[in-house]
Amino acid sequence: MEPAALTVASARAVELARWGLAIALVLLAIAAIALVALVARRRRDAEPEVPVEAPPAPPPVPRRAAPAPPRRPPAAPRHAMVMAGGALAVVSTGLVCPTCRTEYQGKSFCERDARRLVPAEEMLAGARSAGGMCTTCGRAFEPGLRRCPHDSGEIIPAVLFQATRRRREMAPTGVMAKVCPVCRERSDLSARFCGRDGQELVVIN
Repeated sequence: MEPAALTVASARAVELARWGLAIALVLLAIAAIALVALVARRRRDAEPEVPVEAPPAPPPVPRRAAPAPPRRPPAAPRHAMVMAGGALAVVSTGLVCPTCRTEYQGKSFCERDARRLVPAEEMLAGARSAGGMCTTCGRAFEPGLRRCPHDSGEIIPAVLFQATRRRREMAPTGVMAKVCPVCRERSDLSARFCGRDGQELVVIN
């Protein structure tokens, strides 16, 4: 074989060897990458899964307090029906004279006939009668008396007294011109008896 032909053949062999080496290196690199990926995947599969914590629940919304119930207005004073001059009249549940049916506030005796006052409920229940009145001084008393304990005058039923003797009804004048000789409390000029102790009033000089 000629030397020139031998040289060309050697060069081709060297070139083929180089290409083979290059291909082998590329295949080796691919195999190494695949091996690394496989190992990493196995490690990932072997690791325990960490549970994902749920986000904390939002705090409860505070409930609004229920509005306070509206205050009720104070109850109006009760009223009662009593007889006044033979007719029904509406009066508050104060103290009433059983004889003349006059209503008073803050008094104990009637200023017209000195009768002790009673609650209006007793008048409605019929527990009190008109009683009797003295023909001399005009005082009213519980039923059962025949003589006035103040002047020994005759006591007749209140209905008969009012029918036979016309009593002059005086409206309050607003003039405090009378005084009680016992408690010294002043009263209106139209009053005849003290509303505190039932004593007959006298005109202030």
